[in-house]
Amino acid sequence: MEAGRPSGRAATTMIYSADLHGNLHRLTVKGTGSPAPVEINGKTYEVDFSSVDGSLLSLLVMGRSYEADVIEEAEGVLVVWVEGELHRIEYHEEGRRPRRGASVAGHEIKGRQMIVAPMPGKVVAILVSPAQEVSAGQGVIVIEAMKMENELKAPGPGVIKEIKVQEGAGVTGGEVLVVIE
Repeated sequence: MEAGRPSGRAATTMIYSADLHGNLHRLTVKGTGSPAPVEINGKTYEVDFSSVDGSLLSLLVMGRSYEADVIEEAEGVLVVWVEGELHRIEYHEEGRRPRRGASVAGHEIKGRQMIVAPMPGKVVAILVSPAQEVSAGQGVIVIEAMKMENELKAPGPGVIKEIKVQEGAGVTGGEVLVVIE
């Protein structure tokens, strides 16, 4: 038996619904260790993972290597930076009640929302002003990270409550940049 691997325990299966770019996906994760079989929309992938540093994960999916920076923006909301792309994923475990105001299967996000830096970088542009109304998907702030500019968007409709940074400022991964209510 491999050191650090669970033995003699009943397998744990967790089922999630996840919204990625407006598409709802069903994930079934079998087991709690690594590697673990992960079924996404009926297709099974072997996923091996380890934490590298803070929010940085090293992933091996079906033999292909990835590095992903994963930040929990709010309960049930992950911001994932992988292969030069930023993804916002809303999820909940099936059988459990989704967080209040979550956008699941077409329902709108409501209430306090925070836009966070997905990784360390620099604020290039602020596209909104305090007290300005914004709609879901509207660009709010642009940050430069790893020589790429990324426009971070409002996850749902609301009013800009607070802008916590200025143009030209350096930011850390996970830092709250803008608050929307």
